[in-house]
Amino acid sequence: MLNRSAVVVRYHQPFVDWINRNDPTGDGGMTLLEANEDPTVYLVEAESRQEFERWLRLNHDLIFEELLDDWYSDETLWPTDRTVETLKIWCSFDFHSTVLDTGETPVEDDDDED
Repeated sequence: MLNRSAVVVRYHQPFVDWINRNDPTGDGGMTLLEANEDPTVYLVEAESRQEFERWLRLNHDLIFEELLDDWYSDETLWPTDRTVETLKIWCSFDFHSTVLDTGETPVEDDDDED
C-alpha cells in the first residue's frame, strides 16, 4: 500500500467545449466520452477527501495548467479564469484513499530519466 491517495480527473462539458473551440484542425468533434477515455490520475498526500479539498485549493493552479497543457501548450489559448471554482466546473475529482501497488518492480518517475 502506498502512502498516497489517488485522484482520477474527469472532464466536464465546459472543458470539452474549450478543447473543441481551440482545435487547430477545425474539426471540433471531441465528445465528453472520448475526452474521458484515458483520465489523468494524480497521487496526492491526502488521507481523506477533506484533506484533498484543502490540497486542491492550494494546488489548483498547477493542476489546471497541467490539464490545459495536456491539450494545448499555447498559453494564449488557456482561459484566464483558472480559479478552483472554475476547475471544479470543468472537472470532477474522484478521490481514492487506498492505493495498492501490485507491481514487482520499483516505481519509477519518467521525469528522472532526463
